[in-house]
Amino acid sequence: MTEKMPPLLKIALVPILLYILWVSTGMILVQTNVVKAYPLAFKTMIADQSTDPDSSKAAWDGPHIFYRGEATIIKQILMKNGQCYPSLDTLFGSIKGKQITCHVNDTIKFRTNIRKSLKNEPCTYPMPSKLLAISDIEGNFVAFRDFLINNGVMSKEYKWMYGKGHLVLNGDFFDRGLHVTECLWLIYHLEQEAIKSDGRVHFILGNHEIMNMNNDLRYVRNKYYENTYIIREAYSNWYSPDSELGRWLQTKNIVEKIGDYLFAHGGISEKISSNKADIEKINSVARDYYYKEIQASESKDEFLAALFSSEDSPFWFRGYVNENIDQEMVNAILAKFEAGKIVVGHSLVDDVRYYYNGKVIAIDTYHATGDTEGLLIDHGAEYKVDLKGLKSSIN
Repeated sequence: MTEKMPPLLKIALVPILLYILWVSTGMILVQTNVVKAYPLAFKTMIADQSTDPDSSKAAWDGPHIFYRGEATIIKQILMKNGQCYPSLDTLFGSIKGKQITCHVNDTIKFRTNIRKSLKNEPCTYPMPSKLLAISDIEGNFVAFRDFLINNGVMSKEYKWMYGKGHLVLNGDFFDRGLHVTECLWLIYHLEQEAIKSDGRVHFILGNHEIMNMNNDLRYVRNKYYENTYIIREAYSNWYSPDSELGRWLQTKNIVEKIGDYLFAHGGISEKISSNKADIEKINSVARDYYYKEIQASESKDEFLAALFSSEDSPFWFRGYVNENIDQEMVNAILAKFEAGKIVVGHSLVDDVRYYYNGKVIAIDTYHATGDTEGLLIDHGAEYKVDLKGLKSSIN
């Protein structure tokens, strides 16, 4: 039949046949409220893909909210009958205060409201009667959710249950896992819930947050690269300063002091401690370079460079768990900041444990293999708590 067709007609049929094939295979379904804002041709370029291949595939993700000129763009990957499709919306008005739904999978979802304003977090707080700390969840949403529920922080309906207690998230909720975005939205949600009860959620940035904010994607799973094609948005934009989650991340600290306890993802090195800067100065200097890590690390300003150094940065330092410094130096660092102890993640330990005669508490456990633990400080007494909410003494 096609042999008798004029050549021009054959050419004209090609895009039609391709379109029919594209729709009929069900590989991607497009749902959009403002079609003209999304041309059919994919133009997204995937950012640096230096991670090793893995078996993860495109799946639920988002919402991702971008601010572009007068428009607010909302992109999300949803699934139906095992197939991914993008939900793409454009708003020409304020999104502040509006409710969004975050889907973890086809059975787990929660809702939250977009903050009406974002401002830099304080970095010093009085000690609450109870405090729970955990670190290095790395996109493991189910372990994170179950840990919070079983330790009485929130209900199964994602309501804050911890009263005036504080929840400290000591960095590295990005990378390795498959539900990074959902973990971030849950933190975002619980922050607002906690304040209603005079409680508090502290999200302290770790090296993996900073890496993602600077397009260092060595540990990003394949799922996310596939998702970039579906929503036509480079991964490097997902947490940029023009996104809601990016703007929110910029308000976070790299060091905080709560009562007598310092919290930092990696720790405070001798080089950082020897500078005259206090905790507030450390955070204010670092915050200006959250999205300019290379510029900071190459700076002639030794203090700024140290704040982003792989050896001395509060989110990279491993000296405590590796025991590269002596007890006298640990004592001096704590004395400089008028603290009694410091809580760190970043370096894996078999269970929550003490170093340096109890002055250092390490809390980065093997969440990926089911060994999720955290630190509970209840009316001054310190315990380790597990995924089921059971508490025991710290060694």
